[in-house]
Amino acid sequence: MTDIKVNDNFIKTNDEELFTIIGVQEESIDSLDTAPYSYWREVFKVLMKNKVVWICLGILAVVVFFTIFGNFWCYYDPNIPNLNLKYAAPSAEHWFGCNKDGNDLWTLTWSGAKISLLLAIIVSVINAVLGLFIGSIWGFFPKLDPILIEIRNFLTNIPSLLLNMMFMKTFLMSGMDAFWAIVLVMTIFGWLGLASMIRNQIIIIRNRDFNVASRTLGSKPHNMILHNLLPQLISIIVILLANSIPAAIDGEVSLSFFGLSLSSVSRPTLGQVINNGAADANWTVSPHIVMLPALVTILITVTFYYIGFAMADASDPKSHR
Repeated sequence: MTDIKVNDNFIKTNDEELFTIIGVQEESIDSLDTAPYSYWREVFKVLMKNKVVWICLGILAVVVFFTIFGNFWCYYDPNIPNLNLKYAAPSAEHWFGCNKDGNDLWTLTWSGAKISLLLAIIVSVINAVLGLFIGSIWGFFPKLDPILIEIRNFLTNIPSLLLNMMFMKTFLMSGMDAFWAIVLVMTIFGWLGLASMIRNQIIIIRNRDFNVASRTLGSKPHNMILHNLLPQLISIIVILLANSIPAAIDGEVSLSFFGLSLSSVSRPTLGQVINNGAADANWTVSPHIVMLPALVTILITVTFYYIGFAMADASDPKSHR
């Protein structure tokens, strides 16, 4: 009889984490017992295993911390510039240096980050609510398709920047506060992309068997949308919402480039700080007036981008145990 040699290289011995003893009860000795499953617990379990997420969360935590508390340590009133410090390089007194007017860039950057983040969050929440609501109704009721598709086709063929500039000019001329004018401009049609995506996905799944059965049993449309359709689209919704914050910041930066953002020195945005530096011909000699505020903006947008993609992957049930 030939001896069979077992190659240890093909035997996986590190399987302890695949099997967990969860106990047994005498009265249910014949039944199969399994660990309880929680969707959101599994989502965060998968998310926290991603090292990139930890790095992004750490960077975002640092940015948010300095956004809230940064000016407590190094603050110079932007309404009182010091012309003797024009283009001053970063130092122990002025951590980000000074711009062409002698204003402290550390103060301007974190004041701008606070306003830009607040603006982005408000815009994202409004667009998310409108996009989910309109997109769900749009996809569930086919009779709305002809009207909303024509509106979408018309608006998507107009350059969005041109449309935003026209509305922004109109609102500013009417005396509206610049902050709320930007919010209104970015939310008038900002929900359209999310609504269109939700509409397309709902059309794909609305006539599946479980929805037909639910409709046959007399389920109301709002119950079907909330309990049958939207839960199927969590990963798509998450990634769209995560990208909406960087998109709002980018939109404000674009408006700032054309001088249509907040104009007050004491209430700047990141876009205003960056564009003021970029408009200065001396920024190549003193690159800190552009690079440091731009670095903060990049950190905010990139971290939200990667966290959103990781959250979308983690919310896919296929990645769970």
